[in-house]
Amino acid sequence: MSMNWQIILDHQDQRRKAALLEGRARRADAPPDADEVPFSLTLYSDQVSLNVPATTLGRELITALLGILGPPKLEPTVKCSCDWGNGVMGAMLIVLWDLPAPEAAALLRNLHAFLGSTPAAEK
Repeated sequence: MSMNWQIILDHQDQRRKAALLEGRARRADAPPDADEVPFSLTLYSDQVSLNVPATTLGRELITALLGILGPPKLEPTVKCSCDWGNGVMGAMLIVLWDLPAPEAAALLRNLHAFLGSTPAAEK
């Protein structure tokens, strides 16, 4: 769990070359009934891709990830209008980070620490 965010991981799957993470995030200081933002992350050894609703909370999550991963290769871009399975439709943002070779492993460790997830090597 991050200091400023409460991250709830609903699904974590390790594929051959990528880890897939799906979950929800909310501000740690938010009241118990506050909104959460669903997200999905795909983690490669040299790249991270984020899909998140184009909401204020989604943009705040992107800002938090910028603090961990640095500037993205692809700025937040409207990707599509999608259904999250609960009848909610809305614009989605995709953000893509390229991870430079010397720092990639450390950046992924920091991201896993923020998310409270387990890196594939530790499973």
